[in-house]
Amino acid sequence: MSNPAIHPGLRAGADGEHRNVFDLLKEGTGDIHQLIEQRVPVFREGFNREDYGQLLETFFGFWSPVEARLSNLTSLRVPGLALQSRFKCALLRDDLLILGRDPVAVRQCEKLPRLDSFLRGLGCLYVLEGSTLGAQIISRRLKEKLQLGERSGASFFNAYGDLTSSRWLEFKRFVSASVEPGQADSVVEAARDTFLCFYEWLGTASATVG
Repeated sequence: MSNPAIHPGLRAGADGEHRNVFDLLKEGTGDIHQLIEQRVPVFREGFNREDYGQLLETFFGFWSPVEARLSNLTSLRVPGLALQSRFKCALLRDDLLILGRDPVAVRQCEKLPRLDSFLRGLGCLYVLEGSTLGAQIISRRLKEKLQLGERSGASFFNAYGDLTSSRWLEFKRFVSASVEPGQADSVVEAARDTFLCFYEWLGTASATVG
């Protein structure tokens, strides 16, 4: 398996500067995204409620500090993005409580992506917001196999409900309008850094989940 920390060095400049930033994001993070999917054990045989509770703790341990860093980026506090409405840590906290787990006791990830600019913030949000699309498939699996729904411990994976597609399109429009030609590199690098940090964090739970 290739090292996920090594990426093909995509650049948006020169002949690529007019390419859509989301095409560059997909191309620049596709490999690590696939590796992450392999570390989310929801579709493994025998996945149970205990495994799910541990998985929620792992997600909470990453989402909580990452969202805290994003909230400190004043440049992201603009009406067109509606940053606070995109935070989902509270949903994870509620799900953990429903399952009888203490969010306060959850270990927090310390190796986080560098989030010190507007563009890098957008790259990180690409990962967090994009996760809501895959979460639709996971939520159906949780309902079928574990009988868990939005009000019974799976609200995080049902974050936007029927508005998932529209919220994603809103985000795409905002990013496309905000990233100027030649700036996409910073967005892609931050997205990849976020994916990589999450991939490594998920690995800390691989010995106990599924």
